[in-house]
Amino acid sequence: MKNKLLFFIFLIMTVCSAQGTRLLKGQVVADVKELQGINVNNLASKKEIATEADGLFSIYAKPGDTLVFTAVQLNEKRLVVEKEDFDYLPFLVKMKVKVILLQEVYIEKNNITAESLGLVPKGIKTRSPEERAVKRYYAAQTGPLKSLIYALDGTAKRRKKEIVAVMRSQSLQHKLEHIFSEDYFVDELKIPSEQLYGFYVFVAENQGFTNVIQQKNKWLIKFELIKLASEYIKRLSDEK
Repeated sequence: MKNKLLFFIFLIMTVCSAQGTRLLKGQVVADVKELQGINVNNLASKKEIATEADGLFSIYAKPGDTLVFTAVQLNEKRLVVEKEDFDYLPFLVKMKVKVILLQEVYIEKNNITAESLGLVPKGIKTRSPEERAVKRYYAAQTGPLKSLIYALDGTAKRRKKEIVAVMRSQSLQHKLEHIFSEDYFVDELKIPSEQLYGFYVFVAENQGFTNVIQQKNKWLIKFELIKLASEYIKRLSDEK
């Protein structure tokens, strides 16, 4: 009986030795704060465990087994165990953070401001782009003292419309340059090259075109530009 038991134990040890199954100790590393709970699955033995704190894990495996590492926040990783992996422990597994691309982002709250985002203290008066432009203009042209005087006597307010018109035409020019080349205005619309800036100002003053360009419809923009170009060329002809 004793000899049979020894033979049975010897047989089990021989089978295990032939199979080469050993305890593989490893660690998952990734650019995330939480490394606990990552699933480690041995496809050959169907055994599955989860990583402990700091991504540490231990699983029985043998050379040739495929280990699959999965987590919600990480890309899946598949590795084939090699004999050398048992010699250099811990067995390091590098995983990459999963990047999720959003097709569209909807912002339901429409009263987002610099104040609500905490970018400026509450209660501070904020200037519009036009008001900031007026302030910069007079500070550059006259210095801080005279710019303050102009603000008090109403000069800055009177010039605000002029500055706003320049800003709008410049903004419109940048938008149109992204859509059409300069050749389009000169060759197709027949606007003289020396009159291009004047045409931009003329177009910027047209509220209808301002509404059209916000729709971002290139063909509709072309249609409106053709009409406005005809009016502008006629105006240039009448002024001669």
